[in-house]
Amino acid sequence: MKGLLSRALTLATALFQRQALVWDGTCSTGVHMIVARGSTEPDGYGRIGVVAQNASLLIPNSSIATIVYPATFENYFTSYATGASEFEKLVLQYVDACPDSKVALLGYSQGAHAMMDAVCGNSDDGFFVSPEFQKALGSQVIAIVAFGSPDFNKTHPWSVGTSTGAGLFARKNITACEPYAAGIRSWCDEGDIYCDLGSDRSVHGSYFANYTLDAAEFIAERFNSSDTVVDVPTTTAPPTTTPTQSGTETTDGTTTETTDDTTTTSTPGSGAGSFNPSWVMILSMAGTLMIWTELL
Repeated sequence: MKGLLSRALTLATALFQRQALVWDGTCSTGVHMIVARGSTEPDGYGRIGVVAQNASLLIPNSSIATIVYPATFENYFTSYATGASEFEKLVLQYVDACPDSKVALLGYSQGAHAMMDAVCGNSDDGFFVSPEFQKALGSQVIAIVAFGSPDFNKTHPWSVGTSTGAGLFARKNITACEPYAAGIRSWCDEGDIYCDLGSDRSVHGSYFANYTLDAAEFIAERFNSSDTVVDVPTTTAPPTTTPTQSGTETTDGTTTETTDDTTTTSTPGSGAGSFNPSWVMILSMAGTLMIWTELL
């Protein structure tokens, strides 16, 4: 029985990961989730889509849309900066059309980095966030979930997980996003080579086995208590900036970018990191929820 269910869920998860979903213009009465995949994952939801899928089971009539961006190691800084711009673009597009709807943002690895830069701004080169996006963050964006983000810093009020350190691109300034701290959760575990500067590559992919349900329940809790609007002062016009690049410059002038899964060997479609198969299950009786998720 378990073997049959395992094969069925493997196929369903693979299909889910490879679908790229563009918002169809319908305003959701649940939560509209915008997700960004990790480095090297194929176009679509990526593994972070499993969190959104579980949240949609807890919040009826929800919808999911994906960020379309390169998610590559080559030109990493251009890649994640594109993702950050797309987050702002899709959020503003949605809230303009659906002013009474609620939104959640989700990102994994490079996708989480892009998301957090959209929300907090680039902490190295001016942390400007546009007034329009600030307004949306204060009124309609009710939850922001990051798994394994290279911008992680344990000192941030939204940091969770077992890490006591900071990531490759630890955020230095949270002025722009501190007003939304209650709605942000950024998971990072000790040993993760990208958000904790550890040495265990398997940790970077373990969040889905360990925290999928925690993250989905957090989104649901935020949705159910999302009547309060945060009054956020707007900032002045931004300086002209480019993403700050870190890495090791080689003798031929190229740069080796040491982020996400630069040297990780992963299975097709598995995206950043790798970990052993595991099961996440909620099993309850009397009309409550049953979720089976096999993570690749």
